[in-house]
Amino acid sequence: MMGWMEIMKLENPDSDGVHEIEKDIERLRTISERFSKIGSVPELNDTNFNDTIRENYDYLKTRISRKIDFTLLLPTYNILVPHNRILMSWVIENLVKNAVDAMKGEGTLQMSVFERNKNILVEVKDNGSGMTKYQAQNAFKPGYSTKKRGWGLGLSLAKRVVQEYHNGDIKISQTEVGKGTTFRILIRKA
Repeated sequence: MMGWMEIMKLENPDSDGVHEIEKDIERLRTISERFSKIGSVPELNDTNFNDTIRENYDYLKTRISRKIDFTLLLPTYNILVPHNRILMSWVIENLVKNAVDAMKGEGTLQMSVFERNKNILVEVKDNGSGMTKYQAQNAFKPGYSTKKRGWGLGLSLAKRVVQEYHNGDIKISQTEVGKGTTFRILIRKA
């Protein structure tokens, strides 16, 4: 892919297509880094949490259905907390993709970041299908899925990344069948 990208740059270096494919190549590189970090203790080198969330939002917004009103609410000041950008981005991406699936490609999706009592909170709220009590209780268990495809590992790995690597927590803070779901990530500030 990188070779073809260079050929495309020679023909039309400022094309929107070239820029989007470059983003996708970088995303593939990030995905391979994620797999190499699972199972090892990642370094928490990144500090500007707003930048991590903003980059992820900008990437995902261009790749989900235009029928989804996807908004981001960030504080006006920088939130500085040690984290691993690659793994935290993967957690957010997983929550957003699950929300898009729950809305069947159409609806409202809001991601919010705020501070409360020395904690950083990230909420991903959708107006999708919601979950039953049973589904919510099992959502983070490995192998559990409400989808016809997939292995049911996304939320269990997200929980591991947040709890074990970032000393935080992830939970379903609200869900109602037919109304939607809100996931909440809590990261403790040092």
